[in-house]
Amino acid sequence: MITRIVRLILILGALPVGWFGLSLLWDMSAADKISIAVWLIAGLVAHDAVFAPACIAAGHGVKAVLPQRLWPPVLAGTSATLLLLLLALPVLYPRSASQAAPGNDESGTILDRPYGLGLTVAVLITWALVIVLIVRGRASSPSLHDKE
Repeated sequence: MITRIVRLILILGALPVGWFGLSLLWDMSAADKISIAVWLIAGLVAHDAVFAPACIAAGHGVKAVLPQRLWPPVLAGTSATLLLLLLALPVLYPRSASQAAPGNDESGTILDRPYGLGLTVAVLITWALVIVLIVRGRASSPSLHDKE
């Protein structure tokens, strides 16, 4: 019951945000709309043809190497790292600030921040938490000597 209530609240909160996003699309030029459609389609194709199979292959490889109790924290850490990398790609891609958004004078200050350092710190914190989860799981699991 609580799950349904939480889902309903999330859906009701997402509807106005989605409507606002659609209203921004209506004001865009046809070339911008085509560009967005191309990126969405290319993203889906890249995900289904490249990213998903690579993740499946990596998952099977990790399962063959790591013990089963390490799978959940390593999977969570890997997923978080990939998400951080994908979110950081637009600002890590090497280009000058004047090329960031043509015609937008405000974007000159967006790219002059140390995003690489921020990404590195975020990834290190993510994997530090993975290590904490692994150590905590090892400490809380009963050993063979405790079963007697």
